[in-house]
Amino acid sequence: MLSLSDVSVNYGVIQAVRGVSLNVEEGEIVALLGPNGAGKTSLVSSVVGIVPVSGGRVTFKGEDITRVPVEGIVARGLTLTPEGRRVFAGLSVAENLRLGAATRKDPVATERDLNTYLDMFPILKERYHQTASTLSGGEQQMLAIARALMSAPTMLMLDEPSLGLAPRIVDRIFELMLEMKKSGLTMLVVEQNASEALAFSDRAYVLASGSVVYEGAAKDLAASDQLMEAYLGTGVA
Repeated sequence: MLSLSDVSVNYGVIQAVRGVSLNVEEGEIVALLGPNGAGKTSLVSSVVGIVPVSGGRVTFKGEDITRVPVEGIVARGLTLTPEGRRVFAGLSVAENLRLGAATRKDPVATERDLNTYLDMFPILKERYHQTASTLSGGEQQMLAIARALMSAPTMLMLDEPSLGLAPRIVDRIFELMLEMKKSGLTMLVVEQNASEALAFSDRAYVLASGSVVYEGAAKDLAASDQLMEAYLGTGVA
């Protein structure tokens, strides 16, 4: 579904991503792991056009989207839940969700999906008319995910969905990801919590200093303390 071929991202003279190639097949959850500063956020941001690709090519469903603007990529079915949630704090939950559907043209389907995601995230139904700034961190993360889903994606990228959240909320976020996979959604997940991410992923890539240093089955990486220590600096507890 998604293919990156020799993708690089530069910020002036600083090269954040160095010739990365990866693939995500339809229906998969793929984990993108690595230490802080490895280039993970730069990579997923370049995929959706938030930052420009300096070299290489990005294809989605066989179409080259390397130079397609953000709104065009979202309209094609690929969207990103950014690191730090970035909800519109001064707008209500309802307004945030409807903004997520801005590229859609079928009001009936949009309303149906709105009700579906309010059922999936019942706390958002309770807080529907509250401003996003009044939500807890976990509630804002759920809002960010639901807002992304409102664009009707066939593939969702999530950047650090568990960052700064209480353990029970983290567990719920990961449960929701599995529910979304069962519904047919393909996902690429950037996550600091390697053990948790590997537990629900099919495959994994590890970045270090902007380059891929490992790729393979998630279960193989999770099962090897040597690999975990070598690539992520941690064993599986």
